[in-house]
Amino acid sequence: MYCHLRRIATAAALFTCLPAHALDFDFDIVDAPNQNDFREVSKDVGALLNGKALTPAEPGGITGFGIGAFAIYVPTDDSGAWQRLTGEDIDEIGLVGLIAQKGLPFGVDVGASYATVPGSDGRLLGAELRYALIDGGIATPAVGLRGSFTSLSGLDDVDYDSYGLDISVSKGFGPLTPYAGVGYVWGQLEADPQFGLEDEDVEESRVFVGLRVSAPIGITPEYERVGDRDSFNLRFGLAF
Repeated sequence: MYCHLRRIATAAALFTCLPAHALDFDFDIVDAPNQNDFREVSKDVGALLNGKALTPAEPGGITGFGIGAFAIYVPTDDSGAWQRLTGEDIDEIGLVGLIAQKGLPFGVDVGASYATVPGSDGRLLGAELRYALIDGGIATPAVGLRGSFTSLSGLDDVDYDSYGLDISVSKGFGPLTPYAGVGYVWGQLEADPQFGLEDEDVEESRVFVGLRVSAPIGITPEYERVGDRDSFNLRFGLAF
């Protein structure tokens, strides 16, 4: 538990310590790369760049609107694979960004996000569509279905796209709203053809838990498990 809290704190530090040295990397592939190393790295990349939930399941409603900043922190599983693939010692990777969500009629919410990878020119665009299966109320939890898409650009050597689908449940207790969900992510990491690497498909199950703390500026820490990789996520923002 202490280790998880420390890593969420690291995600928080990304807001104020950019570029954080430990997370400062540019994805430049070395000559004669190894396919196995590319495969291992793709799992870390998939855990970082899939569309995060970052909010409970309850719908925003037709007048609802939310905007915030977020940070994602992922410890790499095999730093040796990163070193052999990029020539850099990379133990952890992260990104920071902005997110906006808008409620629509009939229990539908839409969202969009923009994020950058510290120390690189990488840019991640994201979009999501949510549908409230159960709106939730005083005595009942909310249940929501969400589809997401992300696309990485701006790096010379790699591209990444992902699609995600998940279902989540949440229940408010005063200013606290815990939530949890399960889903699946489909992604693909593609290297520039000059390196002779085959595309790596990232197809993994995912589970996540989070807690929204409503305040003048709300805070939402979240833990996610994507396949066998950990992701520590944090959002600050306003909701109306």
